[in-house]
Amino acid sequence: MHNDEMVIKRLGDYVIKKNMSSLHNHSITQLLNHTAFGFTLVELLVVIAILSILMGLVTAGAQTARRRGAVTKAKATIAALETAIAMYHGDLGDYPASGNDNLVTALTEESDDADWMGPYMELKEDELEGGALLDPWGAPYVYLSTNGGSPTHRQHSYDLYSFGPNGSDDDGTQDDIVNW
Repeated sequence: MHNDEMVIKRLGDYVIKKNMSSLHNHSITQLLNHTAFGFTLVELLVVIAILSILMGLVTAGAQTARRRGAVTKAKATIAALETAIAMYHGDLGDYPASGNDNLVTALTEESDDADWMGPYMELKEDELEGGALLDPWGAPYVYLSTNGGSPTHRQHSYDLYSFGPNGSDDDGTQDDIVNW
């Protein structure tokens, strides 16, 4: 086997298409000594920068998805509560008394009333705090009914809403999640 062929075979893929005349000018040991196996500092910094940008994009996307998920959960909970309240109203002819605690009790705990056919809804313990049903942001849902309260938006039945991600009452606008 010729020396030039041996150098190419030994260096394998690390030899970048050099013409055979340049190989004649160098000895095998010189070629092996000058062949670098690794990355330069600039290459490593470029990779780190690209990975940082990608991580930032993924994190921002995850936060947006988490926010949308919380809003969807609040809407679904309000819809489920509306169904349970409608069943309660159908059985008893009145709405549960105003207040989050009263709503939870009326829908989940047995009543002395013979017409009560519940429970109308089952709630998980991690959704409750002190008897109140919490929204995905940890604040209690607001429930006002014609039975002991003054609903503003649905004056002949009830208002049910969450203050949403910002946690402040925007009177049903901006990010509040409402049933009207």
